[in-house]
Amino acid sequence: MGNNLNGYAKRYERKGKMSGRTKRQHVVPRFYLRHFTQADGELWTHDCVSGNARRSTPEKTAYETNIYTPIGEDGERIELIEDALAKIESQAALIYPDLLSFRPLSNDAKQDFAVFLATMFARSPAQLRQFAQIMAQMGLWAGKHDMERDYRKKEENGSLSSLDAIIRDLLHRNDIYTMSVDRRVGLIAFQQAETLADVMTRMAWNYEISESQQVATSDNPMFWVKGGGPAGIGSEGFGLGNPFAVIPFPLSPNVILRLDWHPEIAWKKMKLDRRRAKLANQYQAKYKERFLFFRDQDHGLSTLAMKYKDPANLFDAGVTSPKIDVVRKL
Repeated sequence: MGNNLNGYAKRYERKGKMSGRTKRQHVVPRFYLRHFTQADGELWTHDCVSGNARRSTPEKTAYETNIYTPIGEDGERIELIEDALAKIESQAALIYPDLLSFRPLSNDAKQDFAVFLATMFARSPAQLRQFAQIMAQMGLWAGKHDMERDYRKKEENGSLSSLDAIIRDLLHRNDIYTMSVDRRVGLIAFQQAETLADVMTRMAWNYEISESQQVATSDNPMFWVKGGGPAGIGSEGFGLGNPFAVIPFPLSPNVILRLDWHPEIAWKKMKLDRRRAKLANQYQAKYKERFLFFRDQDHGLSTLAMKYKDPANLFDAGVTSPKIDVVRKL
């Protein structure tokens, strides 16, 4: 993670250095949300926990305190991720006008924006939570494996006690205990950013334009879905390199940047009819962690957000485990 983000930070080096540090860290960049605001600079935030929608500015929504700045062994905050994100966002903001003008990007600009998209995936609370869960599951699996190995050794040399058998039984009873894991463990998600950016750079990029239905975004706007292909292929559990993978990334209430594996078309403007625009909103509601964002008040979008109010769970470690609670701090 450190090497990847250090590389990005050097690539997007800016003159000058901000004094102090930012404690209020946005899980969705402010510059990005500004493209979903009304003329007065406000947008709607629907919170699926409270069930309410409120108007606010990008500065006053979608943030948490120190979410990307864990405390190191020396007791100081580690600023690497937050600093790198700020530089990546600054570069993406410069590219954004070209995207909203439907211009083809240069290879360098495309790569830079792919880095932004990759970090939008990694920084999401949904991804941090799921990566933390995966790490906890794998840690539990490794611990059980070690325990089982020791148990077999004791069984072979005749030193097995009744207490050993009781402990073994308890550790395999996933239904009787819950494990808590610090969400900061999920920061390992940033290790995926470089690989994702490289893959996205090779995909075909196009624009989908909605004229009759506003497009929403969320606190987890970067994901991929199944776009076509045999019915037997599920919409979850396949990688971005799958030939049927599609990224529908909202750029504004009217424009979606579509990435897919159809190289025969690139940088085209395609009409997004009302039905498909609603499907895009359904994806945003389904894959969000907590918040859905949109420009104009829309009771239909609020209803959609509550229909999919439970956080998405798209990762599967392939091992059984007790219930894992991801907490902000242990």
